[in-house]
Parts: sequence; structure tokens; C-alpha cells
Amino acid sequence: MLATPALRQLFLAYDQARDLDADNSRVDALADRIVEATLERYGHGRLPKLDDGISENPALIQGTANASSPAWRRLDTLIRTRLGR
Repeated sequence: MLATPALRQLFLAYDQARDLDADNSRVDALADRIVEATLERYGHGRLPKLDDGISENPALIQGTANASSPAWRRLDTLIRTRLGR
């Protein structure tokens, strides 16, 4: 994914959002961009499962990221809501 410039930009924007206020409008805009990229990559109805029961690692990693930044926590919530998760 890092070889794709648009996705690399999303990763950088996610990283830069860490220290934003959770209610900053840039968090909302980034959530929209991530949702759009996710749907473009997987399509509607074909999203990967969040919990496949095989490993707890993804949830632990996301939980740690969310705990370290209110903006990341809100971003995660916005993305999940907008993807119907």
C-alpha cells in the first residue's frame, strides 16, 4: 500500500492528525478520505471483516492507537460509523 502515492498520503495525514483536537474539522475530512479510499479498494459489501476470530492483535493495535490520541479515537469512530461497522 505504501507504493501507492494516494494511500501513502492517507497514512501521513493519519499520522499528522494525532495531535489535532478531536473535534477539528480536519478529522472529519480525513475520515471521509479514508472511507472513500476503503470503498474504492474493496467496494461496497466486500469490506474485510474487522474481527475474524483468528487474532486479537488488530484490535489491540487500534486500541493502543486510540488511547494515545483523542483525534485518532474519533477518527476510528467516524470511519466505523460511515462504513456501517
